[in-house]
Amino acid sequence: MLNITDINHLAAELLLSGKTRCEKTHLPNAIKPLLEIINNESCYNNNSQVPFMPLSRLNSAGELAACRGVMERVSATGQFTGGDFIPQLEKLLEAFYQATACVATSSGTDALNIALKSIGVGAGDEIIVPPNSFAATENAIFSVGAKPVYANIDDSFNIDPADIARLVTDKTKAILPVCLYGSMRNLREIAHQAEQHELRVVVDAAQCFGMPEMLRFCDAIALSFNPCKNIGGFGKAGALLTSSSEIAKKARQFSYHGFAESKKNLKVQNWGFNSRMDNLQASLLITKFNFFEINALKRSFLAYRYLHHLKSLDEAHRIILPLETVENTWHLFPIRINDDKRNELLRYAKIMNIEFDTYYPTLGYEGINNYALDYQDKTNYAITSNIHASVLHIPLHNHMSIEEQDKVIAVLYDFFK
Repeated sequence: MLNITDINHLAAELLLSGKTRCEKTHLPNAIKPLLEIINNESCYNNNSQVPFMPLSRLNSAGELAACRGVMERVSATGQFTGGDFIPQLEKLLEAFYQATACVATSSGTDALNIALKSIGVGAGDEIIVPPNSFAATENAIFSVGAKPVYANIDDSFNIDPADIARLVTDKTKAILPVCLYGSMRNLREIAHQAEQHELRVVVDAAQCFGMPEMLRFCDAIALSFNPCKNIGGFGKAGALLTSSSEIAKKARQFSYHGFAESKKNLKVQNWGFNSRMDNLQASLLITKFNFFEINALKRSFLAYRYLHHLKSLDEAHRIILPLETVENTWHLFPIRINDDKRNELLRYAKIMNIEFDTYYPTLGYEGINNYALDYQDKTNYAITSNIHASVLHIPLHNHMSIEEQDKVIAVLYDFFK
């Protein structure tokens, strides 16, 4: 099974040379068959609209057919919550990530909650976190009684490692970096900072499935299998991965009411979540995993095609393309808009029936909740605020067609001409 870095190299080679010399994969080795797969699986009806994330096209016809089959098999057994598919999925993910253990959870948020509890985070602790992630990241910190401390981001949209040292206090317990939009950038440097300050690291990899190497730089990884993710279930689901047998043991306890593993009513923790993945979701994710490589290749190829065709706008300083192009799952395709033209571009694209979006519109310290209103350090985040004010996201998903992408590219050039 190829990882995302390998798939990105393959996609780039196909785009630039039209073929690949890689013989270790069953994936298309020439551009023509890949283009046929992209267009045949897109289910795009050739209308004038290009949606940002069409929910009716989250799964290809092949994925839907395979998933219907496994749903029927699970339904016949009545094993909707507990069952054999859960350990099967955990073993599959352990092998792919070369992890000591995997705990399948009911959501990516629960994977974060459990990971923080399992490394010993509790009341009064401080966790260094980026302010531009989805609320689930900081909510996991709040859920275990700790406090988020916001670090500046850099042009990669991830935590700036150089900002960590100023935030460390005697209450700091861990760093919670987010591989936002799918980029793993800065994770090595963050791990180095954590080692220097004797801090734990939990990675929010909800948008970054398929990067086994990241486990080298943290204590635990939290994954999300929300239906809109690169590999998504038919409902909410997640997973925790770790190389530590001790973290794994605690994670299994905290994931199911604090019970000892395999002893349902014997509590060994004072409390725990009800956060184990359902057997039905596990069965569907095992099925979807069979489509992971081809979907990732399609997505990567489209991302590299954006990089290629939008390069001149970047060179003309109209937009700024993503920094990380190798260790990136391309969950989203962010671009930065220069000259304060972001909102104008959003309006223009809407008129042209192209849907752009912004993830996520409000920074953690900009909320109207009490913690944000009372946050004391807001003057130190000018860099983050400026970067965030210029970012928007253009359509990219597993089943996007070439025709749709060409329309997006044309709208960008029309706007800036």
